[in-house]
Amino acid sequence: MTLRTGKGRKAGWVLVTGLALVAGCSGDIASELSRNVQVRDRVMGAITADSALAGEMAARLLGSDQQRRHVIETILADDRSAQYVINRIGRNPQALQYVLQAATSDSAGRAYVMSMLDRLQNLKNGTKSAKKK
Repeated sequence: MTLRTGKGRKAGWVLVTGLALVAGCSGDIASELSRNVQVRDRVMGAITADSALAGEMAARLLGSDQQRRHVIETILADDRSAQYVINRIGRNPQALQYVLQAATSDSAGRAYVMSMLDRLQNLKNGTKSAKKK
């Protein structure tokens, strides 16, 4: 059993209370959250205020292909988030391997990656052909 901070307990109680109120007012929580902006904001605020709840929600959002696509497209549409993900991939050898596998999965991608590696090698060696573009 882990004890949460006062802030975490409060966020949990807000979430539980909000969901209980919604459940008591309506048989369909999803419909109530769609209709009632105030309840939706309170529930989402409670989730984002508690890292454990936020982590659980993120795991659920990544649980299906359709939701995963939506989350990834949302992240990539936001410049700061996309930059963060790219930086993390660049520092993670396993993630970088996934990117290279995807990029070289067809002949056009392989040719492009090889030309980029050739340019990098030429830059490292200081040759003029790398400086053309």
